[in-house]
Amino acid sequence: MLSNLANAFTNQSGLQDPAFASVGFVPSTNKPNDTATILIVDDDHRAREALKALLKPDGYNILEASSGRECIEIVHREAVDLVMLDVQMPDLDGFSTGRILRQMHDQHQLPIIMMTSIESEGQVTKAFEYGANDYVNKPVERVVATARIKTQLALRETGKALRSSEERYALVSLGTNDGIWDWNLLTGELYLSARWRAMVGMEDPTWGPRGADWIDLVYYEDRKRVLSDLQAHLYGTASHFETELRMRDRNHNFRWMLCRGLAVKDKTGLAFRIAGSLTDITEGKVADSLTGLPNRTLFQDRINRCIEQMAGKKNETFAVIYADIDDFKMINDQFGHEAGDAFLISVARRFEGALRRSDAVIARLGGDEFGILLESVRNEEDAIKIAKRIHETLESPIVVAEREIQTRARMGIVLADYGLQGAVEQKITADSLLAYADTAMYLAKSQRDSPYCLFKSKMIADSTMRLEMASELRHAVQREELSLNYQPIIDLQTASTVGYEALVRWQHPFHGNVPPNVFIPIAEAKGLIVEIGELVLRKACQQAMQWRTQVNRDLIMSVNVSMRQLASKRFVQTVVDTLRETELPPHCLKLEVTESLLMQQPGESLSKLHELRQTGVMISIDDFGTGYSSLAYLHQMPLDVLKVDRSFVNGMFESGKHLAIIRAILALASSLQLKVIAEGVETIDQLQQLQVLGCEMVQGYYFSRPLPVKEAGELLQRVWEWPKAEVCSLLFTRGPTGQLLTQSPVG
Repeated sequence: MLSNLANAFTNQSGLQDPAFASVGFVPSTNKPNDTATILIVDDDHRAREALKALLKPDGYNILEASSGRECIEIVHREAVDLVMLDVQMPDLDGFSTGRILRQMHDQHQLPIIMMTSIESEGQVTKAFEYGANDYVNKPVERVVATARIKTQLALRETGKALRSSEERYALVSLGTNDGIWDWNLLTGELYLSARWRAMVGMEDPTWGPRGADWIDLVYYEDRKRVLSDLQAHLYGTASHFETELRMRDRNHNFRWMLCRGLAVKDKTGLAFRIAGSLTDITEGKVADSLTGLPNRTLFQDRINRCIEQMAGKKNETFAVIYADIDDFKMINDQFGHEAGDAFLISVARRFEGALRRSDAVIARLGGDEFGILLESVRNEEDAIKIAKRIHETLESPIVVAEREIQTRARMGIVLADYGLQGAVEQKITADSLLAYADTAMYLAKSQRDSPYCLFKSKMIADSTMRLEMASELRHAVQREELSLNYQPIIDLQTASTVGYEALVRWQHPFHGNVPPNVFIPIAEAKGLIVEIGELVLRKACQQAMQWRTQVNRDLIMSVNVSMRQLASKRFVQTVVDTLRETELPPHCLKLEVTESLLMQQPGESLSKLHELRQTGVMISIDDFGTGYSSLAYLHQMPLDVLKVDRSFVNGMFESGKHLAIIRAILALASSLQLKVIAEGVETIDQLQQLQVLGCEMVQGYYFSRPLPVKEAGELLQRVWEWPKAEVCSLLFTRGPTGQLLTQSPVG
């Protein structure tokens, strides 16, 4: 019976269909197109003109670029068949440009011939490593250049024919290929085919469910019905098992599935095995099963319809907004998937309330990502108004599981006429507009003030490089590319170094030093921040212990903690284990959490901070004064230090408000018996003012920038000296030119 069932599955897949064998493709025997478009990239104008003259007799269409960045933009915008790429260029050299181009097109889609004036085996090897198909030496000889160009164009045509044949095969296979499952009811063994796993994003071979474990992937509202349908067939009241259900994939998106099966029974009628198929029917259901909003398929269809209608609109365009909701993963991890689902439903309803207009379409694109299509706008300002309205509708907390959740949407905006200007040949699509909006949304995440970002053409190369970095960041820990720098913290009374702040740095083998404001958001978005945070904690504690032994006195090591780390169930134990392994006394470790993140879920944060405080470590609020702390929570938190944000220190002589805020923070800290550290101290005036105000500790470039281990260690025994402020019982503020603005008594 099982063999018959297997044969049935084979027939269902279409692989035995004689008609399938007739699907084929005969590669074209035509020679490469002599009117192919060739892009010459060289910062030397004379070199470009010379190469154009060499290639002119062959009738090629020639484009020019004077830099690597211009090359990338042209390839994105134009249909280029081959690139002649000079190696030695300023800004972005040929190797860097080639590597980025390879992220956009493979070697068959876009051949690259690198040009080098340095005849060395190392240069040639490096050219191939960074994506070149071939190379020529400069000055370029016509016979060599034309022969190699024609060879690469011929290979490109052959590759296109091969891909076309493979795509036809894949389309037929994909259209009929179901996932197969086989469940031994006696032993609990469960076989799931590769296609089954792929449909729910569980390709990891270490994931080996047994028995009814697969039910955990089913949406909780569907589970009771699915089990009832299954039992009906196993107990003989239904001739076969067939049910529709929603299954959650690894990204927490729900997909609609049709599950069928047939049981194998013994002579007594007892089922001992059941096997069947799983079919993805999501595309047949245009509504998102959780929120009731249109899904990605319908959303893309509406965008494509707008593109078709653009030709008849002279003074109007349309816009696409890509929105990502902050901290959704943390809500899922802390409160469970049911709370996460309720949260997304509430967000969907808020979006609907903000967009009560007939020409707006709101869709759930997957996970915590939403799309908004504005079918008729006049300009960027119209789209920005909508983005601001969405931002405002999320300002009030969302109540989930009797908890108030404060969140915000990060939004990327793209206007359709951007894609239609200078890029008509590319046939702008819903996919490309969504990709542009997604790129802008990612950049919005790195902004502190604005929750939205408009897409601009220069983002194309930046987003390609970001994708490359996101991939390589996963290996940075194993490659030991991440290191720590240390900035000293100075006690203003003793003029000594009392501790350091540990700051992570990434020395990329290709891009060099990658700024933290570039790779930290990538780590957050890709879920790598917890692993990186553990590495920083371990290295910082090891170094603190070495320095403590060296100077034979306590030093405080400050380590920044992300909200994802704090929300992690294992974080407290990780801190305990790290202190035990490094033998660092708990009171020598200070964990810093930013104020704005801490107050997103103050109740949960308060509980976790108390757990950490019981281990003996110190707790600090970083960037204090920039968030929206509630004093009702602040006085309950087990804090040791408030850290004045650098923006107040930098602006203390330009704005009386900044000085007043610093004075208020110092007074608050005094009443709560907390210490204060002012960061970002860069001038003697700032230092003297803080000293007069009574600030205890400072850090900043006036004393030292963040330093590598060896240089930072040399500051351990240093006694710092600076011109002391005059003790005149007066506070002073200065204007932009240094003039004395106001005077007031101390205290």
